[in-house]
Amino acid sequence: MLAEKAEEPSDDKDWLNELKLDGVRCIAYLDSDTKLQGRSGAIITHKFPELHQLHKQVNKPCIVDAEIACANFPDMMKRIHKEKAFDIKMAMKLYPARLHAFTVLYIDGKSFMGEIEIARKDILGSVMTDSEVASVLPYEIGNGVALFRKTKDEKKEGIMSKRLTGTYVPGKRVAWWKKIKHWRDEPFYVCGLTEGSGDRLDTFGSLILGELREDKWVHVGNCGTGFDRRMREILLAVFSHLKWECPFYDPPRDKPVKFWCKPAVQVEVVYFELGSDGKLRFPVFKRIVVEGGER
Repeated sequence: MLAEKAEEPSDDKDWLNELKLDGVRCIAYLDSDTKLQGRSGAIITHKFPELHQLHKQVNKPCIVDAEIACANFPDMMKRIHKEKAFDIKMAMKLYPARLHAFTVLYIDGKSFMGEIEIARKDILGSVMTDSEVASVLPYEIGNGVALFRKTKDEKKEGIMSKRLTGTYVPGKRVAWWKKIKHWRDEPFYVCGLTEGSGDRLDTFGSLILGELREDKWVHVGNCGTGFDRRMREILLAVFSHLKWECPFYDPPRDKPVKFWCKPAVQVEVVYFELGSDGKLRFPVFKRIVVEGGER
């Protein structure tokens, strides 16, 4: 089930509020072993070895909806793209992940999706115990304004607000789940690449991002996090075919430019806010945007 966007938090006592985690959504199947399934339907259990014993934290076989999160979103991006066993093991040590369960869907084969939100929360708490690597996500009744303000102070993504009486409808975006975010995700055009250094010397340092405003290309900042070496190689190959003149009337001069490119391809970027200088604060690469969908 997916949430609608909302602009402002509320203290309405008919709604509960919890942290919105910036990680990887998954369905956890917990029976004689643990299986984690991502939103695309792909099995991602092998990417998170520290979570392989989750089934021992439940007293009955169950299926739960959850978010896997690291200390921050860039760390998660360093985990989710790894495929080789050695790379996964090293990434696990450097960027440990934790699973946060927030609702139960099935117990012993019986569906609980027709139960109201607050009941599913209570049931989840009765079936799952907490550990160092997984826990039930805490919530508050009402108190959304203070919680939202706290997440901003702590540089967290935001909060989720959920109506106490809402049921669970798989695959649907519903009005009784709302996401209220400080962190935003939007597409921006890649207008060039900066020179890399160190282990990025043979690829690039960051993506130079821009958007078209009143028929002029405006620089909105550079994005240098969120991709591993393989993704940097892919991005370099894509944009090498789009080499072009500088599209900006007032080009940035803060970092050496590897090359400018035609602003024809967008990337989705997660960022905290737009600074007073008009530049993205803490931008993190998420994916390439392609016509008809995302990649």
